[in-house]
Amino acid sequence: MIAFLYARVSTLDKEQNPEVQLAELREYCRRAGWEIGAEFVDHMSGTKAQRPKWQEMLRLVRRRKCDAVVVFRFNRFARSTRELVNWLEEFEALDIKFVSIHEQIDTGTPMGKAVFRITAAIAELEVDIIRENVRAGLLYARSRGIVLGRPRRIGNGELILLMRERGSTWREVSAHFDISVSTAKRLARNACEPGPKTGQKPVENKVENEPENKATGKPN
Repeated sequence: MIAFLYARVSTLDKEQNPEVQLAELREYCRRAGWEIGAEFVDHMSGTKAQRPKWQEMLRLVRRRKCDAVVVFRFNRFARSTRELVNWLEEFEALDIKFVSIHEQIDTGTPMGKAVFRITAAIAELEVDIIRENVRAGLLYARSRGIVLGRPRRIGNGELILLMRERGSTWREVSAHFDISVSTAKRLARNACEPGPKTGQKPVENKVENEPENKATGKPN
């Protein structure tokens, strides 16, 4: 029986030492009579998906270079219950055991398999609860008139008017502010809404009665 050992210590805690985890993992394999095929250690937060040693180990696991994966505890290996269940399902399909010393789980035993099924059910429940809470939050926000989704692009209506007065076309204005022509026209209209207070003439006439470009037959 060849086992891979995986340990992870957080960079946020300078006092953590991977040898504390590895010592127990080695002792477990010694008592079980398993050969240690390789040891993998990551020094980073568990919230990060890109864990180089973890990914290196999984590549070898998928090539069936081991018979078991041994970890110190669940949270050293997976970032969430759902992720843990996904990996255990893949290990089961590959006929590879998973052992977590702290939780005393061995998926190679009947009890370990039963605990795995319970964990999968809990993970599914967590997903349902999160989905329900998100849906309730969206409904509550809409009931209070809160606008959801990405904010609308904002440009400077006064500068748009200034560019137009200097002869810029609507296409040139939209390219300058990285907005659509329709958005540029709307912002220009909004800038002129006060009317007499700004001394500006409404731009609707400019937008609607703009002369056509003789070459294209479209408004400038």
